[in-house]
Amino acid sequence: MTNHFLELFGERIKGFWDLGEAGTDALLKDILNHANANPQKFRHDIEPVLFDEELEPMPIILEALSKDTDTWGQFYVDILHKIFEEAQNYNDPSGVLFNLIEFTYIENDQRPFVQKIVDRIYKETDSENLFIKLAAVSTLPPYLKNTSIKNRSLILESLQQKLHDKNWKVRYVSFKSLGFENLLPDGSKLSIADKIRTIIFGRPPLI
Repeated sequence: MTNHFLELFGERIKGFWDLGEAGTDALLKDILNHANANPQKFRHDIEPVLFDEELEPMPIILEALSKDTDTWGQFYVDILHKIFEEAQNYNDPSGVLFNLIEFTYIENDQRPFVQKIVDRIYKETDSENLFIKLAAVSTLPPYLKNTSIKNRSLILESLQQKLHDKNWKVRYVSFKSLGFENLLPDGSKLSIADKIRTIIFGRPPLI
């Protein structure tokens, strides 16, 4: 069966980084216009290719739709659920979870869908899957600068508590991600033991 989205945009997405600024801007605009013309068909067409490791369309799609979150806000929520669900199917889901970085386009959006995004990521900060837990802890702090988020204080307190987590990787990622946003408690430092662990075992990845 023909996939209209791939027919229209597959080759341009593959060569995205060679398009130049004018070309990339045109592609993003074209994808948004195409999506808005028939949202239901657009969703249907991209469903089977979202996690395609060769094409990697998700970053481009999310950037394009970020220009119209009145229409596509809930889409970001739906994609977030898919990312976490897909991550459960891999021994090393870091490639799937790396897509969370594309949500930076909507971190400061004031629309209610961002609260749903935050609540889902917050839920995953207690995931039993360590990869997912680290990804959630890593990506959540920037949202706490968004004044529309109602439970910012609760989330911040929870993340700061993870500075004392039993797992050193969680402690490290919590320290670094909170530090990037100037959200560490006064006087907070990474322990000497955890610094040594990063030298011996390598630094846990931050998204």
